[in-house]
Amino acid sequence: MKIIILKKRILVNSVLYISALFLILGMVYFISNKFKSLQTISPINITQNTQYDLTGDGKKDTFQLLSSQNKVDFNINCFDNDHYLSNQLSDKTLFTTNLHFEPKVYFHNLSRDNIPEIILLGSKNDKSMSYVFKWNKKNFNLLYSSNNNIFGILDCKNSKTPQCYSISSSEGLSSLNSFMLINNDILDTSKDNTNLPSLDSATSFINLVELPYVVDDLPDIFSSTIDKENLSLLWSLDKDNYSYTFQNAFFYDYKWTESLEPSAIRWRLSFEKSNLKGTNNKSELILLIDFEKQGSSYKINSIQKAK
Repeated sequence: MKIIILKKRILVNSVLYISALFLILGMVYFISNKFKSLQTISPINITQNTQYDLTGDGKKDTFQLLSSQNKVDFNINCFDNDHYLSNQLSDKTLFTTNLHFEPKVYFHNLSRDNIPEIILLGSKNDKSMSYVFKWNKKNFNLLYSSNNNIFGILDCKNSKTPQCYSISSSEGLSSLNSFMLINNDILDTSKDNTNLPSLDSATSFINLVELPYVVDDLPDIFSSTIDKENLSLLWSLDKDNYSYTFQNAFFYDYKWTESLEPSAIRWRLSFEKSNLKGTNNKSELILLIDFEKQGSSYKINSIQKAK
């Protein structure tokens, strides 16, 4: 009898251990997939040198901010050589110094060849500028530049080839252009893209922030599930003492439908914050806005203050 009881205990314990193991593996798989679906594309910290493989050789290169004589440049040290990105421009100037419109730098593999492109957004003579650079085995080539103040990526992490979009907030869809990177060359896809998902809602939100007063009734751009604390950010802008002017934006999608249409898009919006009380103090306000697809439109379901 003791042997039979002992065997039953061993069997029960084994079943419990196996069940617990499968439960843990299932939780790890779920959390991992959820994390992957919410991966963000964030600007790097340019206040310190960044170590990152930008040439695809498996070794980390040094990405360095340089600022002098009202000019902002970036240098990449790889293979014991310095590569100044400004050398790819005819006037040798990437950006000019603007303390409330600091450059943003993103590394993202647009061409899916394991060599990330370098995306730069910033200000040049008080106007928005964006650039895309790519390593060509000898140098960092300038592939694209624009003075539109909105730049973004769709299909950035799904099975399709990523597409980049550039548009002016003041000119709207008439200024929209798009492209893919195929074999390190630009393929213009502007004729195939006459619309930009979430643009209407993003533009309405930008206008809402720029208004010199707080509205009583919000436009129909917010999800019914948005947290009230998120919405409270709109009433904490203190428009009696500050004004806000849109500077630029970067966006990307991070969730998709079964047909691979964007179902969630994040916008990073930069505003100039100016003091109305006579002082010349200006700073930068950065808001992170998440849009989710609801029917045929995109609604805001999250607002975060990044800066």
